[in-house]
Amino acid sequence: MSIIYKTAGRAKEYCNLAVNLYRGCSHGCIYCWGPQVLKINRAEFVNEPKPRENILERLAKECMGFPNFPEKKESVLLSFTSDPYQLLNDSLSLTRKAIKMLKNAGYSIMLLSKAGKKAEQDFDLLDAGDSVGATLTFIDEGDSLKWEPAASLPAERFAMLKNAKNKGIGTWASLEPVIEPEQTLGIVELTHEFVDIYKVGTLNYHSGKNLINWREFALRIKEILNKYNCDYYIKNDLQKYLSTTAT
Repeated sequence: MSIIYKTAGRAKEYCNLAVNLYRGCSHGCIYCWGPQVLKINRAEFVNEPKPRENILERLAKECMGFPNFPEKKESVLLSFTSDPYQLLNDSLSLTRKAIKMLKNAGYSIMLLSKAGKKAEQDFDLLDAGDSVGATLTFIDEGDSLKWEPAASLPAERFAMLKNAKNKGIGTWASLEPVIEPEQTLGIVELTHEFVDIYKVGTLNYHSGKNLINWREFALRIKEILNKYNCDYYIKNDLQKYLSTTAT
C-alpha cells in the first residue's frame, strides 16, 4: 500500500491525498474512530502508538517517483488516523521530516491537529500554499478534557489557528464531531476572523448522534456561517438533513 494514498469515502471530503505517519494516537479522544478503521484494540491505539514501519524510507521512495507516484502539486493531508503532533512526535519529529520531503517533491501540505501550540513547531516550513487545520469541538474546557483528555484545550487550538493566519499560512477548521451543537455554533463566533474555511459534519460512530436534531443544526450553522461571509463545506453526512425533513 502506498504511503501517499488516495482517500475515499468521508476522508475524500477533506483532501484527495493523505499520509498517516503513526499507528495510534495518545490523545485518547472518546469519539475517535481510528481503532475501528485500523481494526486494533482501543487501549493499544491510545497507549502504544508507534511509527508505521519504515515510514520515512518508504515516503522518501515515493517522493522520488517510485513506485506509483501520484500527480504532483496536490495537497497531502497529515493525517486522518492519528494526530501528527501527538506526544510521540515530540521525540521522533516524523511530521517535520515528512513535511520537508513532501514540499521538496512539489506537494502542498494540509495539516489537521488537536495539539495546539505543538502544531506551530513546523510553521517555518509552510507558506500561503499550505494550510493548517484544527478539529474544533468545544468551547468549554471541562467538556474538552472529558472527551479529548490528552489533546490541547480549545483556546490553545484557537490561538494556533490565529498564529498561522498571522504568518500568512492558510487555515481551516474541522467542525466534526459535533457533540454540543450550541458550542459548535459558538466556535464560529470566536474564530471566524482567522479561519479561512470550515468543514462541517456530524457525529459518527457514537450513539449520541441520535440525540441531536441534525436538520435544525444544519440550518443554524449555515445561518451563522453566512452571517460572517465564511467559506465552508457541509459534509455529506450533514448535507442530507438539508435535503429532507429528517432529523
